[in-house]
Amino acid sequence: MIKISAKAAPSILLALSMLIIPAAGQAQTTQKGAADVRKAVGDPEKGKSVQQTEKGLFNVSLAVAGAELAVGPNSVNLMIRDKNGKPVSAAEVTVTPWLPAGGHGVWEKPAMLERGGGIYRVDNIVFVRSGQWELRVSVRKGAEEDRVVFSLAVGGGAKTSQAEPQKSKRRYVRTVESYKVPNVTLLNQDGKKIRFASFIDSGKPVAIDFIYTTCTTICPVLSAGFTSVRSKLGKDAASVQLISLSIDPENDRPEQMKEYLSRYHAGEGWDFLTGSREDIALVLRALDAEVPDKMAHKPIYLIRGSKTDQWVRIYGLVSGSDLMEELRRVETRGVSEPIMTH
Repeated sequence: MIKISAKAAPSILLALSMLIIPAAGQAQTTQKGAADVRKAVGDPEKGKSVQQTEKGLFNVSLAVAGAELAVGPNSVNLMIRDKNGKPVSAAEVTVTPWLPAGGHGVWEKPAMLERGGGIYRVDNIVFVRSGQWELRVSVRKGAEEDRVVFSLAVGGGAKTSQAEPQKSKRRYVRTVESYKVPNVTLLNQDGKKIRFASFIDSGKPVAIDFIYTTCTTICPVLSAGFTSVRSKLGKDAASVQLISLSIDPENDRPEQMKEYLSRYHAGEGWDFLTGSREDIALVLRALDAEVPDKMAHKPIYLIRGSKTDQWVRIYGLVSGSDLMEELRRVETRGVSEPIMTH
């Protein structure tokens, strides 16, 4: 048995207290740090949705960073825990917005920022139209990988801060152009030869987009725009000539193009055109739609009314309603902006 003298006891007790107090203080500091992170980004555990991943490896909580999801860029906070309830840090997390009704995603890529304690902030989640969307979340930690899908309702109005002035609702650039179109011979989805300049001078309003059959980014969005226009036109769908022009003519042949159009329930009045690399290049150059390679192409629509030689050029991701409005405007009122000649 060890005896402690009365003189030594105060010193030993002081030393012991110095060992114990920092440990307790450290625990308080750790808890405060975690609370500070949650306060800064919002607590995803109080979010609108908590789901287990498909294989049961992770639990993911999702909270919208704002009042609601809206057309345009959005942000969410994710809280990721493993199957034992421990926060998952330093994971590889990817988030993909997906529109089930259109069978496509979007061009813009979300930006991910890890905030610590299993919390991940995701910005620039872009929804191009209102409706029911999916947010597909993939989590990889070491050798473990799993995914979960959140079903989310997206409202129509763009979110604006009270501190910021109301901005224009138009989310695309609209200009008026004049083009000299070459009358080269192209092929449509049925293998039929088409004289391009003659085809667009058929007396109908015309809209053109630039896509390729294996594209999984903006091409499905552009094609969904055409589908929306045809749906709004109903029985008059064939009264507008829609043209999808291939930017990958070596690989886009009539059989592939026909299958592509079938995904969007295309019919009379919507043609997919391809041709030789040289002829396609002539058309792209004439329409100011050249790209260094197919992966670098941009979201462009060209619209021309039946009574004008001028084109409205739309750059950006456009809703089906806006695209329909532009077609009606060009056909009924013509164009008003200054002409830019190419």
